[in-house]
Amino acid sequence: MLYSFNPVYSIALNPAEFRVSLWGKEHRLTQQEYLLFEKLLQSALSACKQGMPVRAVSRGELLCTAWGSAAAYATRTVDVHIQRLRAKMGNDLITTVYRQGYCINPVALSRLAPAV
Repeated sequence: MLYSFNPVYSIALNPAEFRVSLWGKEHRLTQQEYLLFEKLLQSALSACKQGMPVRAVSRGELLCTAWGSAAAYATRTVDVHIQRLRAKMGNDLITTVYRQGYCINPVALSRLAPAV
């Protein structure tokens, strides 16, 4: 089932096939990559909707989201998957926040909104 994550942004997610469409380009992701991206996107869009700055999502939180438990995996696992996401979707889309985690780059997020 294809659905638009937010009608204001030009993003389409297909959770059944782990596909993400950004800026008119479709990206095929692994299940873990998809879950990580979806979590980062939810956090960023929630912050934007509330008029708050985009916050970093911790590696532990991302581990729990994509693998169900932070205890069984090293946080480096998240780093490797984020690196793969950047390679597929663009280096500027996901920002590393030192000692906090990762977030969607607010500048990149603003590019997803249509010009008014």
